[in-house]
Amino acid sequence: MSGHRYAVSSLIFDYLRAGVGFAMTAGPLLFADPSATAAYVLAALALLFAIYGGRTVARQMTTIKHTASGLQRQGPGRADLAWSDLARVSLRYYSTRRDRRKGWMQLRLRGAGNQRIHIDSTLGGFEEIAVAAARAARARGIELDEATRGNLGALGATTANSAEFG
Repeated sequence: MSGHRYAVSSLIFDYLRAGVGFAMTAGPLLFADPSATAAYVLAALALLFAIYGGRTVARQMTTIKHTASGLQRQGPGRADLAWSDLARVSLRYYSTRRDRRKGWMQLRLRGAGNQRIHIDSTLGGFEEIAVAAARAARARGIELDEATRGNLGALGATTANSAEFG
């Protein structure tokens, strides 16, 4: 069994975005006298930044346990997903630049009873978990879509034989 967490260094910019966004939207509500319309817009935006900050705290508190039998998400929103119950695997790449050189991946797993676990590539051990999920899907005869196979191939350059998932 291995436990994986999101490193604080990978979350620091999320904390900064949430804090700066909240300060810039809640600040004028506290220290200025905006019109009613502006106050509603600022309050709605402040709420969104507060939710974003809360989700970042939840990610920091989350631990993903990887075992031979499946995954467990511990912390806020606990979930257990056995490889034997795996129903769907999706691995997506989200680029932050037009040249697609920078970005992150998100692994979405669904099991029996609509159990879901979503993990992004800033999690320590992400590649290990993604490859294990793909192998479990293959063992269960679950068809992987073209994007997932391609993204597994990109991971495979360092962790697995990419032909295994193609």
